[in-house]
Amino acid sequence: MLRAGQYDQKIKFISFGQVSNGSGGWIPSEDEVLSTWARVEQLKQSRNIEQVQMGLPSTFIVGVRKREGFEPTIAMVVEWKGEKYQIITSPVVENVRTGQEWVFNITKPNNTNG
Repeated sequence: MLRAGQYDQKIKFISFGQVSNGSGGWIPSEDEVLSTWARVEQLKQSRNIEQVQMGLPSTFIVGVRKREGFEPTIAMVVEWKGEKYQIITSPVVENVRTGQEWVFNITKPNNTNG
């Protein structure tokens, strides 16, 4: 599990929306909601042959300190080490020795082009 006090990874929470283009249309927008320090650890997965053949992505567990006025959602994307990750579990508040934190899992989105 994650060790208390080791928020050593810089992450950004990103939300997506639309902005008017001034001509009656919309342009997709990407908005940084919060930039913060987090704890990130890879979830252990069995290395069986089926997972390798299916190309299952790595999954990470993330912990960030709980803040007033900020609540992560599965609609947000996490940017970590220059890559974008989907939040795949509903963030839950966990009690830890030093306070409270949001804990959730992230994974790289499947980019399948058919």
